[in-house]
Amino acid sequence: MEALIETFSTGMKILLQPWNLVALFSGTLWGMIFGAIPGLTATMGVALALPITFGMNAATSLILLSSIYVGGISGGFISAGLLNMPGTPSSIATTFDAYPMTQKGKAALALSLSLISSFIGGLIAVLLMIVATYGLAQVALKFGPFEYFALGLLAFGGCVGMMEGGILKNAIGIVFGLLLATIGSDMLTGVGRLTFGIPSLVAGIDILPLLIGLFGVSEILVAIEKGTQNVVPPDARKTNMGFKAIKEATAIILRQPLNVLRSIAVGFAIGVFPAVGAATSSVIAYGLAKSGSKHPDKFGTGIPDGVIASETANNATIPGALVPLLALGIPGDSVTAMMIGGFMIHGLFPGPLLFRDNPEAVYTVFAAQLVGILTMVILGILLMKLFIYVLSIKSYYLLPAITVCMIIGAFGLYNRTFDIWITLLFGVIGYLLRKADFPLVPIITAFVLGPIIEKNLRQGLALTNGSLMPLLTRPVSLILLIMAIVLFFLGLYINSVISKKQK
Repeated sequence: MEALIETFSTGMKILLQPWNLVALFSGTLWGMIFGAIPGLTATMGVALALPITFGMNAATSLILLSSIYVGGISGGFISAGLLNMPGTPSSIATTFDAYPMTQKGKAALALSLSLISSFIGGLIAVLLMIVATYGLAQVALKFGPFEYFALGLLAFGGCVGMMEGGILKNAIGIVFGLLLATIGSDMLTGVGRLTFGIPSLVAGIDILPLLIGLFGVSEILVAIEKGTQNVVPPDARKTNMGFKAIKEATAIILRQPLNVLRSIAVGFAIGVFPAVGAATSSVIAYGLAKSGSKHPDKFGTGIPDGVIASETANNATIPGALVPLLALGIPGDSVTAMMIGGFMIHGLFPGPLLFRDNPEAVYTVFAAQLVGILTMVILGILLMKLFIYVLSIKSYYLLPAITVCMIIGAFGLYNRTFDIWITLLFGVIGYLLRKADFPLVPIITAFVLGPIIEKNLRQGLALTNGSLMPLLTRPVSLILLIMAIVLFFLGLYINSVISKKQK
């Protein structure tokens, strides 16, 4: 209850400042456009915004990034329904029924169902997030060095087991991320590690060019390779999100409380698991809706139930993914991995200490999520024609402009040409990893958590004269280790279920 009160008293007070409101509306619109255009994901939207936040204060920066996250995941339903192409991976299950509805001349209803489902799923999940994050952070404040080390192992267990790449590829990603994290001066002795005689590497690799390269530039290269051109069908271009369609969609959703609540539970729970993501939650929620339906044979033919399940779940995943980020400092998905860069630019480090040292930052994120969801609905109703128009912009105009902006952003952080080369290098590496079906989230998770794990492990060993036994004798660290094992095997089971459904 205290967290809810502080969200409205502290967070809303900060959010309602004029420039912060501008950031909220701009970020939500930005996110919806990036989410709507196939190939431009929510992750890329956040990547492109990161350099811009360097000149902002911390609160405005967090509001902008949070609202892009909300808009980016939500905006995916627009192209999913109109083009049969998910704008973001989170909307893949939305295509199963939203596009057939469009083909039947019900594009307005399909988009309205997606919009209202996104709003309901996101709103309820945000309230759950506020309570869960605050409670988890209070527990984490009591952690010692071994607990933090075990927490890192929990995150790695989730990445290796939960990500779709498979155990070997995920483990390689973790090792690669840890190697990248060790580049630079040793945190205790100052001795250079893996610098290869390059002076610019003594300070290590900055997270911003790394993120922009791995996620942003690589995404551009993939989009160029696919050569996707966005062409909205002529009939769908006339879509009008009127009051009638919104009213009809709301009535349909309210007649399916079990489907809605089940999808929220699935989306939020999967969001909390590190490195799983909204794509998984939408597919699982869709499968559960189909298996629990009285008419499963109608799924895939344009039934509202499937659209509701997918969009409710993927938007509930957003607040869920913010729980481990804010409470423990562990990214829940690729977008929250990007958001860590936004925190670090302003000297903020997500985790339990953030609640103690900068609680206003956390409550600002809470408030931005609440108001961002409402803003998303308003923009979706008022500006649907704009989004449809944007979908018709040819990729060969859009992609070069975005690439230039990302390169300028990477350079502008420290005005170093070296950062441009780092961005381009990891853009190529990210592209090659995508081609080989290597997930990128384990790399970023290990890169961010590597220094934290190393620092706490060395502190713990110094306190115990080199003994690792406290990992097993301290109750909290032991519980975290057990959870890491459970999360690992649970991830293997979930991935096996998903692969069977896809077959």
